[in-house]
Amino acid sequence: MPRKVSQSDVLLGLALVLVLWPAATRAEADWVLRGGPVYSMDASAQHYSAIALKGNRITWLGEAEAAGAHIGAHTQVVELHGRSVFPGFIDTHIHSMDTLPLVNGVKLSPYQSAEEVIASIEEHARTHPYQNPVIGIGFLAPAFGVNGPTAAQLDAVIPDRPALIIDEGGHTAWANTLALQAAEITRETPDPVPGAHFYQRDASGNPTGWLVEGAAIDPVSEALGLVSEEALALAAPGFFADMSAVGLTAAFDAGMIDTGEKGRALALKMAEAGTFPLRMVASLYVNQPEQLPGALSTLAGLQERYQHPLFSVSTLKLSLDGTVEAKTAVMLEPYTLPEGHEPVPLLPNPGMFDAVMAAHEANVDLHLHAIGDGAVRAALDAVERAKAAHPQSDTRSTICHIEIVSAPDVARFAALDVVAQTTPTWFYFDDLALERLGEDRFNQMYPLASILRHGGRVTLGSDYPVSWIGKDALNPMFNIEMAVTRQQAGNPAVPVQPRVSERLSVDQAIRAHTADAAWQLRLEGEIGTLEIGKLADVVVLDRDPYTTDLYELHRIRVDQTFSDGRLVFVRQGQ
Repeated sequence: MPRKVSQSDVLLGLALVLVLWPAATRAEADWVLRGGPVYSMDASAQHYSAIALKGNRITWLGEAEAAGAHIGAHTQVVELHGRSVFPGFIDTHIHSMDTLPLVNGVKLSPYQSAEEVIASIEEHARTHPYQNPVIGIGFLAPAFGVNGPTAAQLDAVIPDRPALIIDEGGHTAWANTLALQAAEITRETPDPVPGAHFYQRDASGNPTGWLVEGAAIDPVSEALGLVSEEALALAAPGFFADMSAVGLTAAFDAGMIDTGEKGRALALKMAEAGTFPLRMVASLYVNQPEQLPGALSTLAGLQERYQHPLFSVSTLKLSLDGTVEAKTAVMLEPYTLPEGHEPVPLLPNPGMFDAVMAAHEANVDLHLHAIGDGAVRAALDAVERAKAAHPQSDTRSTICHIEIVSAPDVARFAALDVVAQTTPTWFYFDDLALERLGEDRFNQMYPLASILRHGGRVTLGSDYPVSWIGKDALNPMFNIEMAVTRQQAGNPAVPVQPRVSERLSVDQAIRAHTADAAWQLRLEGEIGTLEIGKLADVVVLDRDPYTTDLYELHRIRVDQTFSDGRLVFVRQGQ
């Protein structure tokens, strides 16, 4: 006969459970990091000195002295020795998959003269004799004059194979004669969207080789076969390893413009295979009026096909204008140089307004490219109208780049709950903008601190491979430093990009790459802060940004990166 269980037996058993259960559970941590500041970046601004991870979740935060209770036989312990721990960095605007075809191309700089650009291309062609076509990115088209570079100049150094070189902003490209011939672009070829996407022409109407905006670039890219599944798969592991090495654990892909379905398929394949070292939210990119009517339907199909926890497609990206250097940034008033120049929007009204309205009706998030103050205002106007018509909409809207914002529009970001997204590695005294737009508009560039003072939300991203500083642009610490100083990284002697009052604090800049960035991606419940139960996206820095000299922030190195609980990067020697 079974023994009768007494009340004292029950109490004794319960006491044993209470004593033993926490120790057994807490000892299951896979990783414990202890002995340095652990910044939560949550609303409480709390910091700790230890953190525990199990699986892909954060299971404990506390003081280093108590961390031993979470260490079991198989727990791996990282002794921080004063190093700092933050949420994994989030890049809120990058073209990750579109970077892959350019990995082995010639790397140019907007600081190079026309002669230096040509010399770099010539040397690359000489040392890469089997690269066909020759590709590259990074030159500043205005270095070749107001009408841009010509095919003849490129023919002089690459006469034997097609070549296509993308400018630093990604909104114009330079083709040689063989590339134009491959795409069958001649004097009789009509401009894809006259005045917005067009082929620069000489006095006789012949294309010069300068291709302005995407619809003019795409035919050449497609004719040259720049994108292949094999090439993307070969380039992807190295590039994504580079992202992990600078602490990026999440990203918003702002348009797979060239790679399209091939890029999306590769990202999903890597995610399913467990080789994707970050989580990515992607978008459908639209920059031509005829793409607008079917955009939401197309996006719905992509949302259905791509729903992996590490890779999803959720956002409609609308490109309202181009860039100042391409003379396609839409301004409220004409350019100063060329005098009287007034570019037309890439997505004019009413089509753009209708698309924003439809997105709000369907609760689809928006990412609106707007560089000129005219495009920024149009974006804000479209969101305001859509919110008024659909006050219950759950749509989140981001206006990216915001290079020039008219003073009356600054407060509207907060009023409309619109995210202001930009890239501080561009904050290097912009002589070209001063020349083309005049001093008043020059002093209205990147009003980040003002947007925050009004209660708005600011996020930061690289826009890679669009870069003024090369591969360093991928590194969030460069973005953070230049948001704080508005000067070239590490160089306090150069002029400050006006206005000085728009400098961010270190804390604001870090939040723009973590907590606020997560909100933009609609992932604030899972990442962006270090809190118990959130996903284990964690980065270990070799020093503390809050105690580092401002002009040394870019020198801070990532020692370890954890993405979804996986250790995806360890700096050599750690």
